[in-house]
Amino acid sequence: MYGIYIEKDEAVQIVISVLAISFAMAIVFAGMDGMLGYPREFLFFLAPLVVTVGSGFILHEMAHKLVAIYYGAQARFRMWTQGLVFMLATSFFGILFAAPGAVYIYSDRISRRENGIISIAGPALNVAIAFFFLALQELAPIGQFFSFLLMPGVDFSPYGISAGTLHVWKFGAAMNIMLALFNMIPAFPLDGSKVFAWNKLIWIGAVIALLVLGAWAINPMIVISWGFMLLLFGILSKLLFG
Repeated sequence: MYGIYIEKDEAVQIVISVLAISFAMAIVFAGMDGMLGYPREFLFFLAPLVVTVGSGFILHEMAHKLVAIYYGAQARFRMWTQGLVFMLATSFFGILFAAPGAVYIYSDRISRRENGIISIAGPALNVAIAFFFLALQELAPIGQFFSFLLMPGVDFSPYGISAGTLHVWKFGAAMNIMLALFNMIPAFPLDGSKVFAWNKLIWIGAVIALLVLGAWAINPMIVISWGFMLLLFGILSKLLFG
């Protein structure tokens, strides 16, 4: 039976997914050298990532679930083992493809409009979380030093990492904005493909708003890099899926 409650096996899959995406993100920033050279620090590094990245991922998915239930559908989070393995594998190359699982929706009565609203709910919640973290950064900043973040030639300052110090809330805001942008790529099965199919103007408006937010909170160059990525994946999705 599917409902608003989270069942035991669903909760287990959520916990595994949150830990997996947090671990993959830690690998992206620490690298193998950081993980093996500073194992104790690496374990402590996971805690702020679970709070910022893990929470952003699972609350994104729960937003989908709650809105789907509001529209009379059944919804359940399911871990995607292949996606989880792929995510962990690519993280060792400095790339995070955040796809350890997703909310599956069961209904034969969901319209294209309702599906679009369900889909945009996740990125919208990430934006709300980002603003919450930005407020915390102003009101109660937290900084933690990690030796492996002092890598030469790598600049993570736009993401809240400077001189080896992780500024937790700024980092969390940046990661939630990135998660929202990633999901708005108009390529199946990402949220952006469903929002684009529902209302192209709303998709364009949402993407522009995210790019502006990213330029302000992270780095102005995000407009060029993510603008190009959104266009590229949109073209590929059109060619592959029509």
